[in-house]
Amino acid sequence: MYEIVVGRNPEDTKKYGTFGTAYIGKHIVGLGEDAHTTSKILLDLVRPHVMLICGKRGSGKSYSAGVIAEEMAALPEELRKNLAFIIIDPMGIYWSMKNPNDKDSDLLRKWDLKPKGVDVNLFIPGGKAAEYESAGIMWDNTISLPAGEFSAEDWAITFNIEPFSDVGVLLARTIKNLKGREGDSYSIKDIIGEVESDKRAEQKQKDVLRSLFENVDGWGIFGKEKISLAEMLKPGSISVIDISHYEGWTVKNLFVSLISKKIYQTRLIARKDEEAKSMMGEDKSEIPMIWLMMDEAHQFLPNNVKTASTDALLTLVKLGREPGISTVFVTQQPYKLHPDALSQTDIVLSHRLTSEQDVKALETVMQTYLLSNIQKSLDELPKWKGTAIMLDDNSEKLYSMVVRPRASWHAGGSPIAIKNDQGTKNSY
Repeated sequence: MYEIVVGRNPEDTKKYGTFGTAYIGKHIVGLGEDAHTTSKILLDLVRPHVMLICGKRGSGKSYSAGVIAEEMAALPEELRKNLAFIIIDPMGIYWSMKNPNDKDSDLLRKWDLKPKGVDVNLFIPGGKAAEYESAGIMWDNTISLPAGEFSAEDWAITFNIEPFSDVGVLLARTIKNLKGREGDSYSIKDIIGEVESDKRAEQKQKDVLRSLFENVDGWGIFGKEKISLAEMLKPGSISVIDISHYEGWTVKNLFVSLISKKIYQTRLIARKDEEAKSMMGEDKSEIPMIWLMMDEAHQFLPNNVKTASTDALLTLVKLGREPGISTVFVTQQPYKLHPDALSQTDIVLSHRLTSEQDVKALETVMQTYLLSNIQKSLDELPKWKGTAIMLDDNSEKLYSMVVRPRASWHAGGSPIAIKNDQGTKNSY
């Protein structure tokens, strides 16, 4: 049967066929009771993309994101080694991918699939290991935020400090002095000590800044050691970075800012090295191409306020394709996502949306060629689990589809008070 490949240009399709694609679901044909599935829908994984996965709460967006990660893990070894997949997980739900989805084995069988866990590399916050272990969650690495790698501007955005206020000037002077003396190897306590030793600031300014840094120091997640991407960027690896325990979105944004900057710089250097080797007839890459996926993306790259991660993510969105970086933004509120991210999106997988603002946000992505009404397409989807529309900027087409079931365990569903088989029989 004919297969639909989304995100792949005609030249690559002719040369590679379906090699290097992800099986994410099936095309839906017909309406109402006449609706049925036909061709497989495959997603290109070998070229850089900016992808949006959206849908109202509970519609299946995080579930669909997990399907793509599963497909990355299922790629042939010779291709998988050229890629690395990183998931920023602010909700703490992707760790469960390590386990097979045995509860849906019958459903998977209908799709010619079997329950299978994914060998993900789970990173957790430093100091939280005991909590994960007591919950029975096996982790692979801990990660702490290096205080010395953040700029004065990063801290100013985090604390909502005006850069040219008295406290803002003290902050800038403090970070400049520390970096001049210690490089990037200093702690939050070192920052507090530098603030206290400043002879030019008034005590009330010192008190304000000291209080702010004492608060973040109490989170227990900052250290001196720099973050190394080596484990995250192992060829063929899938890394889940669980930041759900970080206190508030301010620190989560700091983390995403740092990771995004490091990813961009690492791949920028690697791309130059690849080009140089290509000129000499070599085809070896030390650093794989990167897929960076983040859930609750509108919190990291909002449309109405600048966060600590805004500039770093916009760099990936606008300039990431050339060095080989794909970004996948997962959100239940696409209208809250930065307009530059929407304008650069070339693939959209949208589950049901009810907000008019969210639908209009999708319409801006493909408004130049898409004649059909997106709201109408969403409304006409069958009332099945996992239905969605797929917008492909490459082919300038829209497809109705149903996402395939997960082979790995999905921990993102809504909890229920009824346990096990309670209520499965009529008890009245």
